[in-house]
Amino acid sequence: MCQMGLLGRVASLVAFLVLSAGTATAQPSSIGSEPSGPPPKDWTFDIGPGAILVPWFEGSANYRILPIPNLDLRYQRDKFFLSARDGVGATLFDNSGFKAGPILRYRFPRNEGDGGYLFGMGNVPFTVEGGGFLRYDLPFLAAKVELRRGLGGSNGLIFDALVDGKVRLSDTVFLSAGPRLSVTDATYNQAYFGVNANQSINSGYVQYYPGAGLRSVGAGASGVWKVSDKLTFVAFGSYNYLGDIAGNSPIVTGPGGSRNQFIVGSALSWRFEW
Repeated sequence: MCQMGLLGRVASLVAFLVLSAGTATAQPSSIGSEPSGPPPKDWTFDIGPGAILVPWFEGSANYRILPIPNLDLRYQRDKFFLSARDGVGATLFDNSGFKAGPILRYRFPRNEGDGGYLFGMGNVPFTVEGGGFLRYDLPFLAAKVELRRGLGGSNGLIFDALVDGKVRLSDTVFLSAGPRLSVTDATYNQAYFGVNANQSINSGYVQYYPGAGLRSVGAGASGVWKVSDKLTFVAFGSYNYLGDIAGNSPIVTGPGGSRNQFIVGSALSWRFEW
């Protein structure tokens, strides 16, 4: 009972800090692979400080640095996970390298004061995105797709696909990198890239009503250095180029916008196991 109470408190803390650490986008930046090695105990909890450079809003040409906690709670690696990186989910199917299950991600509010170029556009509320994932793992390659629907906020539909090649440089250094693709429906695109009549009057942007289509293509990379059995340093980055549906938005083509979107970050974490 005491252990379950402690577990509940740890899970609540992780959930709160995961929410507090959100960036402008819920799009996964990595597949979440880690170096193979001795299997961890049933439960692992990684915690540590980090920082990330992100656009002020999706399509912004200006950036800000945010402190983020590197938090990751797991049961038997991925049978259950609660993670600032990977969201909240569980593996319900695991066979011959294929894994599948439900996933929840968080997309934080976009406020009209963000970055100075959204005045008059109103706010897009906080969104929980629920859906499912399918993943395939080989020793040198990992691939994952996610299909999610916003439950509030944009209420839009999002499809993300990632592929990573995996390389072990040494017993303590592990690299992964590969292409990224994201497709979104008209509801999502209207919320984040569209300009309706009222928004046009208030902001000065011309009206824009995007349909469904390619949101972005790009690439991501991450590196893991196991400093010790318990201490790990992680560095990661991604580049995404907004497709025509998003890239033709007046928000993106205007003075504060850009189709080129970069994310760079790093973090330290200390592992607890039980």
